[in-house]
Amino acid sequence: MDAPTSVLIWDRGTLEAECERGASVREGVEAYLGRTVFADAGGNVVRVRLSRVEGQGKRRVVARVTQEDASGKAWGERSVSGDESCASLDEPLTLVVALLVDAPEPTTAVEPERVPPPPPPPSPELVTPSSEIATAPSFEESAPSPGHWVVLGFGAATLGATPELAVGAGLAVSVKPRGFWGIGLEAAGFGPSRGALEAGSLDLSLMLATASLCPLQGADESAWWSACASFGGARLHARSRGLLEARAESQWFALPGLSVRAAHIVGKHWLLGGGVLAGLPLGPDRYVYRDAEGRRQAAFQVSSLVLTAHVGVGWIVN
Repeated sequence: MDAPTSVLIWDRGTLEAECERGASVREGVEAYLGRTVFADAGGNVVRVRLSRVEGQGKRRVVARVTQEDASGKAWGERSVSGDESCASLDEPLTLVVALLVDAPEPTTAVEPERVPPPPPPPSPELVTPSSEIATAPSFEESAPSPGHWVVLGFGAATLGATPELAVGAGLAVSVKPRGFWGIGLEAAGFGPSRGALEAGSLDLSLMLATASLCPLQGADESAWWSACASFGGARLHARSRGLLEARAESQWFALPGLSVRAAHIVGKHWLLGGGVLAGLPLGPDRYVYRDAEGRRQAAFQVSSLVLTAHVGVGWIVN
């Protein structure tokens, strides 16, 4: 007697698009049973609902599997769990769904024909007393992290490259390819910071541009974060006022550093957060001036550590 045609309904809930794996499970079940099982309509419905849970410091994906008849009556619920990747559910779900669609609906009547037991499973599985099927540990590589890109506009304050705290604004763009580190570009400008010198003053303004490589960068449903190594350049413009030999000049210097950023995701795409950049300037000279008696005096020297903090808003697209 031919087994009835079944319908597989796959519900990934709020999980990412890569968890839409119903087609893979359908193909695996039909290959396992050696016949066509699924169609667009049928009297037997197998429903799979996915969710992500946390326990004992680990995140994992759990699938709840139920079977329904044409009247909506459900029976035979099963729970299948894997690791953090939805792909880890493919093999155990193939076995569970195959067992469900190959077994008859429970009934009190005596069946005229006994269904032979299915062949042994392709790989051993651990069945817990609560009917939850957990995959055994393996050496398979984890699924690559999903990619995204981010645009972040921010207001910032910096200290160490100018005599006093300087404020400004900037723009950062970061792209994280799937399964690779994040790559970023950033530019910022800071208004004049003034240092008093006897009867005059020294005004310094700063512009910087950096490129970054971020080995730690990711996002989930509520947060985005990155930790990056950066290298770029800075332009320091100095203008003296009220002094002998008043002048203006600009100087460029290298600025390698490290940065950390984090942001909360509002809605689906908006970011609200901030970060800190620690830079190590290479090559800037100190600034000197001549006093009223013609002697050279130190005016300002860039610190060996430049700290920049910023907050802003941005946009993320997965």
